[in-house]
Amino acid sequence: MSRILVPVDDTEQSLQALRFALAYAKDKHELTLLHVVPFYPSKNVINHLGQKQLREYQLQEAHEELAKVKELADQSGIPYTLEIRFGDVPQIINEFSKINFEAMVMGTHGYGRLMGYLMQSVSYPTIHDVKLPVFLISDETNAERFPWSKVLIAVDGSEQAKEAIEKATTLSQSLDVTYSLVTVVPPPVSYAGAYGPGWQDVSTLEEWGKSTLLPYEEMMQEKGVTYQSQVLIGDPATVIKQTAKEQEADLIVLGHHGMGGVAGTMMGSVTFKLVHRVRTPLLIVKK
Repeated sequence: MSRILVPVDDTEQSLQALRFALAYAKDKHELTLLHVVPFYPSKNVINHLGQKQLREYQLQEAHEELAKVKELADQSGIPYTLEIRFGDVPQIINEFSKINFEAMVMGTHGYGRLMGYLMQSVSYPTIHDVKLPVFLISDETNAERFPWSKVLIAVDGSEQAKEAIEKATTLSQSLDVTYSLVTVVPPPVSYAGAYGPGWQDVSTLEEWGKSTLLPYEEMMQEKGVTYQSQVLIGDPATVIKQTAKEQEADLIVLGHHGMGGVAGTMMGSVTFKLVHRVRTPLLIVKK
């Protein structure tokens, strides 16, 4: 039985992520719930109470804050362990992710890229640092559709997109799933020269998209899974969000190129735009 890592706190986003993880883990996986207590009190407090006693207070508060988390996990009957650690939250999560886990599930507040960076979002550095596939769950997702049956995989010609297909199909093996492969070709104003000379009309863009899809379609055929494919034109993040809504997708899968929060902000990363814009669960995969 494989293990799923679920960072938890006392927020509704975290509870919704746990619901997603429990729905997926049923009869197949064990969960490790990880709560990290940031250790940031002033020196005066430490000197007055002593570091040992202070940590005991913080540990007691952590168990109180996690009461709903433990209640939800206990009621599910899914095997789980609860780990509480002190330190920098993204760093501890990254360290734990190197243990033998199949995937990670975590809640996201859905801040915009710049706001998330300024507010020290945990999900952004986690996506950047960890090698595990990461499910990101908003508190506004529909828990009645957990775990998933309709999967939209966005592909872009990269090796990361191939890895996304590998992980998405592996993680879905025990589920009855249909897949949709989508590649989005930006209009000429967005990529002048990116595909080289020769753009003439929409049919040309569609041909480029079909060429992009071909190796991924071959992968799906080799796996013997049910899928459909589609070439779309427009801003990738906007089109992926709209298509997922139209198809009533339960999960959007993306290969991530590994840019950090600042680089993602500067370069308009599709991943970070979708974290901000969509309420459909995301599966982020790095190679």
